[in-house]
Amino acid sequence: MLLILLVCAGFVLTILLQAQNVQTMSQQTQNTQIHIASEQQQEAVLQNYLNKLTDLLVHDQLLKMRNRADPPKIAADALTLDTFSRVNPERKAELMRFIYHTKVISNDSTILDMQDVDVSKATMGNIDLQDTNLLGANISGADLHGANMSDTLLTFTNLSQTNLTRANFQGSDMHNTNLTGADLAGANLRDATGLTQTQLSSVKSLAGATMPDGSVHR
Repeated sequence: MLLILLVCAGFVLTILLQAQNVQTMSQQTQNTQIHIASEQQQEAVLQNYLNKLTDLLVHDQLLKMRNRADPPKIAADALTLDTFSRVNPERKAELMRFIYHTKVISNDSTILDMQDVDVSKATMGNIDLQDTNLLGANISGADLHGANMSDTLLTFTNLSQTNLTRANFQGSDMHNTNLTGADLAGANLRDATGLTQTQLSSVKSLAGATMPDGSVHR
């Protein structure tokens, strides 16, 4: 009798374990499908932006627009604001590289208005953004280690909690830049304008940073 009970118990346990394994595999499959769908949706948003902005550049000659009321410029600004709010940090970095190379955020043209554009948490280590206009952009929590941001307009730009180690800000305009909790260890701030003691005292680290006057912070 005891043997029969043990056999039955073992059989029931086997069934339960098999059911649990099936459930686990089903959950893993579901998670994989959700991840794939999310990636496809993200890629679609990214490609839509690249295609539409390219169309504005080629067919509407966006780089020649200087009036804020020009329809192509309004369309580009709205598209940029919306797209950055919908993509993940990795694709935000791709978008930043694209708009940099197309010169729509160059200080010479300043076609796109980056005010309130959400570039937060973007992974942009060693990115080249020199001589650009990022006025009012939200780049909080991003990774910009080793980035070249020399001669960049960063007025009212949010760089709080950002990794700026070894980043180059030489000659940049940093009036009212939010640097709260930013890591500026080893950064180059030579000739950067607008920096106040209040801003500098709010950062996480300035160890080894070259200050606006050329001195090295200890």
